[in-house]
Amino acid sequence: MNYSRTMNDTLLALCAQHGDRKTFSQGQLIHQRGDARPGLNIVQTGQVKVGNYGLDGQYQLTSYLQRGDSFGEVTLLVEQPRTHHSEAHTDVVLTHLNHQAFNWMNANVPEFNTYLLTSLAIKLNMALEMMDDHRRLPTHVRLAKILYKQCTQPTLNTIKIRQSDCAELLAVTLLSSHKALSKLTMLNLVSTSYGAILVHDKLQLEQWLNDHLSLLPVQPN
Repeated sequence: MNYSRTMNDTLLALCAQHGDRKTFSQGQLIHQRGDARPGLNIVQTGQVKVGNYGLDGQYQLTSYLQRGDSFGEVTLLVEQPRTHHSEAHTDVVLTHLNHQAFNWMNANVPEFNTYLLTSLAIKLNMALEMMDDHRRLPTHVRLAKILYKQCTQPTLNTIKIRQSDCAELLAVTLLSSHKALSKLTMLNLVSTSYGAILVHDKLQLEQWLNDHLSLLPVQPN
């Protein structure tokens, strides 16, 4: 069985019927860290940027959310305030489920419960993997792993990502991100173009990653 952290089109449409439509322009704030108003937001179109500003004003990116992703579960399931800032990375359309709509979906749509459990389990697993990678792997290997996960073709892939985006995803300075990208370029695994990184061969990158990861892939016992 295939599991996904994102909603399928049928469930997205059902949520849209029972939720409120919210639109945000690129760069517009959606929620601030500490916002305690309950509600689940579901991305219908566009991309949402989630992260936090430190006391020094430095922004740390956590993730980008796209169609079918949801955020705000913590405000409903454990009644805690939001832990991250969220803003529209592009023009965005969201479906907002308030407490009443969320409870109705829980009580009447089994697929919604399945989505929530699956999505939260996948997000937890991704967070644990990211923490482990940050402790174990050099920056250029972590960057290679990020790029590999965005590949959709077996050979050449053009990934729309800027070096500043890479720095935010890696939680390093722009200089460190540039050095990591230069290492991958020297290995002829990637090259750069305006606003994008080209992965020359996904299978070659996969083999290189297998040779440089510090943990073997998880195998069922």
